[in-house]
Amino acid sequence: MKKQTLTLALASTFAYSAEEFQLESMQILSSPYHLDEMNRNVFILDSSMIENKGLTSLDQAFSSLPFVSFSNSGLGKNIDLRGQGGSANVNTQILLNGVSINMLDSSHGTAPLDSINMNEVESIEILSGGGAVMYGSGTRGGVVNIITKKRFNQLVANLGSNYGYSNGNHIGIFGKIGNKAKDIPLYYSFGGSYSFTQGYRKKDLSHLGNANFNITYDINDQNSISADVSYFGAKKNTTPFLRFSEIPNPSKNDRNKAGNGDITSLQNRISLGLNYDYAINSSRKLNFKAIYHYYKSFYSKNLQILDYTYGGLSLPDSKVNQQGSYFLDSKIGAQVKYNFSHQNGLLIIGADSIYNIGARKLDLVIDWNGSSSFATAYHHEIDTFVDAKKWSNSLYILEKYDFNPSFSLTGGARYEIAWYGGYRKLNNDMKITFPSNGGRPGSQGGSSARANPFAPYQLHKDISAIHHNFALELIPKYSFEIGDVYFKYERGFRSPNPDNLTNRNGIGASHNYTDTKIKSETYDTFELGSKLFALDYALFFLNGFYTLTHNEIFTIGSAHSGNGFRVGNYKRTQRAGVEIASEQSFLDSTLSLNESFSYIDARILNSGIASVANQTKIPYVSQYKATLGIDYTLYPKMKVWIQSSFVGSQIDTAQNTIPAYNLTDLGMNFKIKNFSLSFGVRNVFDTFYYDFYNKDKSDEVIGYAFLIGQGRSYFLEGSYKF
Repeated sequence: MKKQTLTLALASTFAYSAEEFQLESMQILSSPYHLDEMNRNVFILDSSMIENKGLTSLDQAFSSLPFVSFSNSGLGKNIDLRGQGGSANVNTQILLNGVSINMLDSSHGTAPLDSINMNEVESIEILSGGGAVMYGSGTRGGVVNIITKKRFNQLVANLGSNYGYSNGNHIGIFGKIGNKAKDIPLYYSFGGSYSFTQGYRKKDLSHLGNANFNITYDINDQNSISADVSYFGAKKNTTPFLRFSEIPNPSKNDRNKAGNGDITSLQNRISLGLNYDYAINSSRKLNFKAIYHYYKSFYSKNLQILDYTYGGLSLPDSKVNQQGSYFLDSKIGAQVKYNFSHQNGLLIIGADSIYNIGARKLDLVIDWNGSSSFATAYHHEIDTFVDAKKWSNSLYILEKYDFNPSFSLTGGARYEIAWYGGYRKLNNDMKITFPSNGGRPGSQGGSSARANPFAPYQLHKDISAIHHNFALELIPKYSFEIGDVYFKYERGFRSPNPDNLTNRNGIGASHNYTDTKIKSETYDTFELGSKLFALDYALFFLNGFYTLTHNEIFTIGSAHSGNGFRVGNYKRTQRAGVEIASEQSFLDSTLSLNESFSYIDARILNSGIASVANQTKIPYVSQYKATLGIDYTLYPKMKVWIQSSFVGSQIDTAQNTIPAYNLTDLGMNFKIKNFSLSFGVRNVFDTFYYDFYNKDKSDEVIGYAFLIGQGRSYFLEGSYKF
């Protein structure tokens, strides 16, 4: 096997033949949105592997990839690179065709990963660790770029369906058609999908639909324009997480149980992109991009029943209702990039301007009626609305200079200014009905009856700030006969999200919003890495890194709490670790093996606050992850595979241990002319693990609860290309 082919095989973390790769390349041309053109290592999962493994969600795809983890603080899974933990949603940047889909709301925002149809994905690129010069704020963990299929040179039509079962049925259909106009260089494609899923938990039910359109016109040899439109809509029915107060020691018997309550969410996403490419000459190119992105998640029903406490008052079977609440994120922007491929390397100069709006409406009503010596009724309304705006403008320059065939140096810088605006407001109204004795044991009522402890109040706070930041990068790289070695230094940053700019004091009579005077996070990453070939049959990737973060932003408390919340900066935190991956190919690629191992130590070195001890581990970071895969070609068009992932333990926000676990998938795929079929079993050993775990009682609406991960499931997917 040639070194180039083997590199591609490792990049996808699975082996596939050069013949299959070339066939896919002829049908779908490369996309202009690739993550990196410099000295850094990028891992790639391509469309052939998505098809061969029967992957129907990004969750499944990332679970088996090296160095990629998930963190879940209660509002959904976030992709985590290099131990970001609870802040993965703002420190791992997720791009869809080069456009960020991270939400502006840092405390509640989760990138809408399930809104992306896997059958539309051409490739997924993963750049671990940094990328601040090219991609700006929030890339301390790295960057993930999801690229969809766009340009077809000839008529390609694909129709398929998939089926899965795990205590409930999953049925999906998908289709795609693309072609080139007969007499002019005009390319177009249409695609869509629909899926109906009965979740493995009782009462889980979802309907998801996608539609997309692309048109590209090559005006002449120098000018090309393209437009992309995609839409996602979903209706999801589920129930709240199970609670430790009801099930202190969870087991497999609890995996399929429904929570106490009902939740129905309606989701919509619209993404628009307009690109203009101008080739000045063979070495100089300009790209202009205009983008619009809209996402909204609305709770038409959100009721959970739980044992609630307030100020020492125990309220069993309280109804916590969040109906009418929603999260909205929209952004509009423009990007321009100039590429100059000169005799000794590549120069990139770019500018970004992104205007982002994030709105959060939280209608929280807590109701309880009962009988106790202290109270007979409790009704608490907390209505919060956040209208946040952030306008970021950046300039950057990056150059890779080849001094000779063996040595190159990459360096770059970025400057960003961010303006903040908007406001947040709160209406709080709490009523407690006391018994006739006023809730005082031994009292006879009458004049001793008590009034409500707090009068209703309203808060309002304007959001206003300006933050300046810069990033630097330097990467020397030395290449030799059997591989290369590089060193990277990066100075990156994360500018605050608008919701980080205010605190809320909810204790005693001094209810108010205050300015946090928060600082931007800055970090220094030192990285040493190497890629080595062995006898043209094996490839090894080795990497060690250390990231020191200054002023990492934290939040204590939440909007669900009547006691308010606090936002601040830890003085110093660290992420240190190693990443190792390898792939071997034998018997003319009939047998392929892949392995990886990563270790991360993520901790708070100096918190700067009394309530958090130094050396505290950062929550929701898996200490290690290891993967092992085997692909064996039985016949030229038939392959069997097995893939295992070993995920290390984590800790929750109260430093409770979340156990480690192993997931193993087994499958087979084969192709007969234009027909392909994949089938197999996921979680073969029916491993018990948690998708969410938080034994912290401080936030009773989201905390002190758990969600057990899916057990053994079966999948079948077939497609036909006309």
